[in-house]
Amino acid sequence: MLEDNMTVKELQTYIKTIDHKPELKMQVMLKLVEEVGELSVEIRRELTEGLTEKLKQNIKYELYDILHFVNHIANIYDIDLVNAIQEKDEINKIKYDRKEEKQ
Repeated sequence: MLEDNMTVKELQTYIKTIDHKPELKMQVMLKLVEEVGELSVEIRRELTEGLTEKLKQNIKYELYDILHFVNHIANIYDIDLVNAIQEKDEINKIKYDRKEEKQ
């Protein structure tokens, strides 16, 4: 069951319990690409129709679908997304000359 304020690690674990099919890695990757395409359609629609509550809901659902498949791929390759986020953020701080944010 999904909880409020779920952490990245908890989401990754949850996705693994409901959807873990390493034998379908290419199909999972293609689903991720499909979901990104669906998100782009919704965002493009906003440019012509304006943001409505229904459109915002569609965008929200497409973002979840993308998160789902990103987590599924991470699980297939046994990648800890929290660790990936931390490591890549450090790389990006240097790459983009980003200063440490003050808390």
